[in-house]
Amino acid sequence: MKIIKKLRFTALAALAVALLLPTTNTQAGNKGKPVAPSNPFVILLEGTYGPIGEVPDLGLFQVDLTDESLMPMKVAIYNRDSGVPRPTEQAVGTFFVQFNGSGCVYDLPKGALSAQFVGADFDVIDDGEGGVYWDGTFELDILEATGIYRSFAGGHIHMVDRLHIRADGVQDEHCFCHFSRKNGKP
Repeated sequence: MKIIKKLRFTALAALAVALLLPTTNTQAGNKGKPVAPSNPFVILLEGTYGPIGEVPDLGLFQVDLTDESLMPMKVAIYNRDSGVPRPTEQAVGTFFVQFNGSGCVYDLPKGALSAQFVGADFDVIDDGEGGVYWDGTFELDILEATGIYRSFAGGHIHMVDRLHIRADGVQDEHCFCHFSRKNGKP
């Protein structure tokens, strides 16, 4: 009886984990077509911001990444499942943000999204070395989306962020982005 209970618990735990993970690959029932990620899904922004360089064509039009006055920067995107990325881990995408604007773009596998910051609740904490941490949350509305993320257009992103702005101006990001469709629709 104990073995059966343990097996049931293990099966239920595995099912719960499978339902919480983003689904971005193909499934047999979809005849090899990519399926949209689960609703909601989470990604990790991790690393040091750097200049964008050449702006990729992602099929998005509502956020301008070419206007240098908006200080566009980029940082790597990782799967949420990886936790803190290991040095050998490959990024799955790129996050672009206007530091002097209100827009950003997520370049992800099989599609992209643009969003606008609409609210924030964060503390500015002295790092003791001339820099600061921005520690808190940011709210974004998803403006448009392409590829497997199209159903997220009009949805929302809730960021849980710890941005370290060092004394030398370098910005180190550690941020979980929680994506959800409009009205929580699957």
